[in-house]
Amino acid sequence: MRCELFYWSGCCANANNFPSIHSCQRSCEGFYNAVLAKHLVKVVGYLHYKSAQRNKLIAVDPCQQNLEQGYGDVSIRRYYFNKSTKTCEQFNYHGNSGNRNNFQSLQECQQQCPEKPNPCAFGSSIPAVPCYGGNTCTVNQFCHIGQFQETTVCCNRSPNGNQCGQVLVPGLGNAHLQRWYFNITSQYCQPFIYKGLQGNENNFLSPSECQSTCFVNPCALGEPYRSQNDIVHCSSKSSTSCPSGYFCHFGAMLQTTVCCPKLGNACEQPVDRGEGSYQLQRWYWNGASQRCIHFVYGGLKGTQNNFLSEESCEKACYVSKNPCALGAPQQTSNKRPLSCSSSYNICGPTYWCHIGAEPETTVCCPGRGHNFFILRNYCTVGVIVSYIHVFKLHFSKIKLFYITVEGSAICQLPLSVGFGNANLQRWYFNPSTQTCIPFSYGGMFGNQNNFLTYQGCKKVCPGFVNPCVSGDPEVDEHGNIMTCSISFNSCSPAFWCHIGADSKTTVLLDICELPVSIGEGSANLQRWYFNTVTQKCNQFNYGGLRGNQNNFITEHQCEQTCPVFVNPCATGSPQMGVNNRPQMCNSQSECNVDFWCHIGSGPESNVCCPGKVSGYAICSQPMVSGTGSASLKRWYYDVNSRQCLPFIYHGLKGNQNNFLSQQQCQLACPAYVNVCPEGDPLINSITNQPQSCTFEEMNCGPNYWCHLGLVPSEYQCCPGKETKLEVCQLPKSLGVLGAAEPPATRWYYEPATMACKTFQYNGRKGNQNNFLTKADCEATCPVFINPCNRPIALPAQSCSPSQECTSGSYCHYGLTPETTICCPLGNRCELPKVVGTGNGSLQRWFYNPQKGICEIFIYRGLHGNANNYLSKESCEMACQINPCANGREDSPFTYVTTQMHSCPSGYWCNPGVSPLTTVCCPGAVSDPCNLPVITGEGTDQLERYYYDRISQTCKMFTYGGMKGNQNNFLSKEACQLRCHPLDNPCIGQPASTATGQVLFCSSTNKEMCPVNFWCHIGATPQTTVCCPGATNPCSVPLSPGTGNAGLSRWYYNPDDRECLPFQYNGKRGNQNNFESQADCARTCPEQLCLLSIDRGACNGHETRYAFDRQQNQCISFDYTSCGGNLNNFHSLTDCISTCGQIGF
Repeated sequence: MRCELFYWSGCCANANNFPSIHSCQRSCEGFYNAVLAKHLVKVVGYLHYKSAQRNKLIAVDPCQQNLEQGYGDVSIRRYYFNKSTKTCEQFNYHGNSGNRNNFQSLQECQQQCPEKPNPCAFGSSIPAVPCYGGNTCTVNQFCHIGQFQETTVCCNRSPNGNQCGQVLVPGLGNAHLQRWYFNITSQYCQPFIYKGLQGNENNFLSPSECQSTCFVNPCALGEPYRSQNDIVHCSSKSSTSCPSGYFCHFGAMLQTTVCCPKLGNACEQPVDRGEGSYQLQRWYWNGASQRCIHFVYGGLKGTQNNFLSEESCEKACYVSKNPCALGAPQQTSNKRPLSCSSSYNICGPTYWCHIGAEPETTVCCPGRGHNFFILRNYCTVGVIVSYIHVFKLHFSKIKLFYITVEGSAICQLPLSVGFGNANLQRWYFNPSTQTCIPFSYGGMFGNQNNFLTYQGCKKVCPGFVNPCVSGDPEVDEHGNIMTCSISFNSCSPAFWCHIGADSKTTVLLDICELPVSIGEGSANLQRWYFNTVTQKCNQFNYGGLRGNQNNFITEHQCEQTCPVFVNPCATGSPQMGVNNRPQMCNSQSECNVDFWCHIGSGPESNVCCPGKVSGYAICSQPMVSGTGSASLKRWYYDVNSRQCLPFIYHGLKGNQNNFLSQQQCQLACPAYVNVCPEGDPLINSITNQPQSCTFEEMNCGPNYWCHLGLVPSEYQCCPGKETKLEVCQLPKSLGVLGAAEPPATRWYYEPATMACKTFQYNGRKGNQNNFLTKADCEATCPVFINPCNRPIALPAQSCSPSQECTSGSYCHYGLTPETTICCPLGNRCELPKVVGTGNGSLQRWFYNPQKGICEIFIYRGLHGNANNYLSKESCEMACQINPCANGREDSPFTYVTTQMHSCPSGYWCNPGVSPLTTVCCPGAVSDPCNLPVITGEGTDQLERYYYDRISQTCKMFTYGGMKGNQNNFLSKEACQLRCHPLDNPCIGQPASTATGQVLFCSSTNKEMCPVNFWCHIGATPQTTVCCPGATNPCSVPLSPGTGNAGLSRWYYNPDDRECLPFQYNGKRGNQNNFESQADCARTCPEQLCLLSIDRGACNGHETRYAFDRQQNQCISFDYTSCGGNLNNFHSLTDCISTCGQIGF
């Protein structure tokens, strides 16, 4: 039963007649009922045509139809035949419309449309050459391993010949094959699912095959060490296997166990779990905790702070802390500091146990009870030197003396707060007040007068001996015991002076502690006394004689003198002490097993009360503000909010849920803020607080996830699904306010756009779709990275060179198939260059509208624009380039064709590398030889020639192909034909300046020619230049030269020793060429050789030659570089040729 198409005549129908298939399906097939979606039928596969003669139904071949997904709100898995790949492929059908190329199963599609897939991505596999069973492929092909033998054939290699550098290609088809590829970015092999067809060579059957083919660089920085171009492998057994500057990186296999460049001090580097999918058990040194900690290493790109064992880690990095003030700690057999504890003291006889802030500083220190003295005689009288002073003296190497002090002598040591930031609560004995006093210890360099508890201090240093019969003596405001004497009674009214054996036992006694005394006599007087047992004033009859001071006339006088005990306990009488009085207590002392210490408003109410409870029972007691007139700030644990809250305690009748500080309350009770949206957080059994967590560690365990609060205490493990892929579908949750910090920016995943977006999180009660960073969000949820520079509709349309995009879009070729999609198209050639984002390094071309040429650039792989081409040719085809330096709209250029070999008036021909750049450009000049050389723009390397007007020669240069000028010739001959170069009159090249310009001279300025050059006077200024040659013109023979100038000149004849005329042709003559007889005679006198030898007038040293008329021969002499006369030649040959024929 399904809706079908028919042609209605227009008359006499029933209700089973619908204007569209959509309305038919809605009425009869229950199309919008999601429950019946599985019963959806295919759209009828016939097209209806109406003609004047008859109606007819034309059958359509579904295998030739294009894919049509239809429309609607549902998504149904269907299959269609892809006529391009000749395979059946899956697609999502939306329920309405569509065509017959729509099958419910793969088998149905394959039965209807026989598959003939081409497994090769580059070219056809016909005829197919199988490569299974040991067959091999040619050098230009590789073996494509498909799902079946029919698709395991030899395919053409990719134009990118680097197998391991090819991008990931999942291929086409319906196969689901586990394969591996080498990721060029991460430098390791990764798994992927191959669809069976048209993949590339970067496709391996196993990770080992991938790794053996593509080298993986395991080093975090630089390349592994090589010897003779081979990578050197190292091992843990040889510490010297790597050269200086390298360390042995221990990978998961031999291939990655190589010598990597050192990164510095291994122990100072942070822990790096590296990259890769391995789970290697390693150790790293934690500088903060000063110990080696276990971690899991991925196998690649780690730092040097990576050890195979805890022992090797400690051996490399362990440096013990020394908390001792006097030397090094006692050592164990393995040269480590000897640890100790308050309950287990194994220190040697001259060492004592220093209790520090951490195990590393709780060690045996030297100097057990030592008091140091500068001189020996001070030892005998017991003078104690300051502990800090001794410390300084110790390091200045002054000789000190000491005596061993143990037991009670420790109590005489001065207070030493030490050094450090530990801030430890400790007790020391004050010999002045004879009491134990708390202090804050820095954690290092203290002495033995340092106790963990008040009881520990009192045990070693008992202090003052109480002489009073009952009670404690009176103390002043500083806690010092008040003394008195027979002559001076300083006691307050409630105390009396006890006269002892010495000043220490002569103290003020409490009269209220005296027992009742009825005295003697028969007076029978009604009196009152203070009862220490009941802590009340009781009446008694006094005899009148020999009583004591606990004797008051009225009850009021008694109560004013002696504090009447008011029982602060809510559940009975307090614990009684040895003197039958209520047992006093404080936060450091303990009560009997069934009693607890009630802390009231003063010492009299700080007593041990009955009804003690323990553990969480304390926290579950209700808040009791008590009775009395006090107003004490206290804290209690609220079971409903699970928080420690303040309240006012009145001083009496409270319970144990009563703490002096919030910290005490939180230590005793599980006080915390429940930030979980549902249920209670995971509680740590040791701290009794919510288990802390981080997003990176994922240390909550199964069925819990890490709530990321605004403060560290609210990073809690909450019940629910772990923060993995499935939580990406959860809606955004803003949470509720209440944290100590203001709302913060967080990231959540939006499934509709497949993107991570920001929101303001209030701090509590959020869900798992909540990430600290965009990177965390994208690492968890499948983010679609839109490579286009404009928004697109999802799902994205993929494309390839063989699969074009629709009108209005272009194919964006990204780094991966996922980013090779159709993007919205603009005016491509007017768009700016966009290098994009990402980690890719793709060579591309773009059209530069300012220059009118296509230029190369590197594309990062994402978010480019349409002005992005795979080749220069495709760029130039899409955008008409302008190779001219000027002109486009105002002076359009013209292409030079085979029918047109010359340019119109006002234009000149730019000789480019192709017809696209060989065009007629505007702005022609009449004399291009005077134009400067312009190398132009573009990437072509064209050998061209230009005319250099300075040197007057044609020279070669490299032309970029565009934007040049007319001084640009294809050959040297063409350049010389157009631009007449310098007519060189010299034998050899004339002198030139530093810029290459020919050096001209004149008959009045011959001296401007440099050394070894002479001024050639030609027929024109262009031939009057500095030519190479010796500077002595009188020694060279006559040279008429070449040319037809016919110039009248003179030369010197050394044979006749006279100047004679001759006709000079204008070029290529020599120095023996003078414009007049006078000039010749002045330069070459007849008596030249008869001149005396003159060394000159400067300080130089230069060997020259002269004719010596005494010896009748040429000799050498030392010339001073200036002055002298003409009997001075540069060489012996010049001298002989000029003066050798003279005889005397």
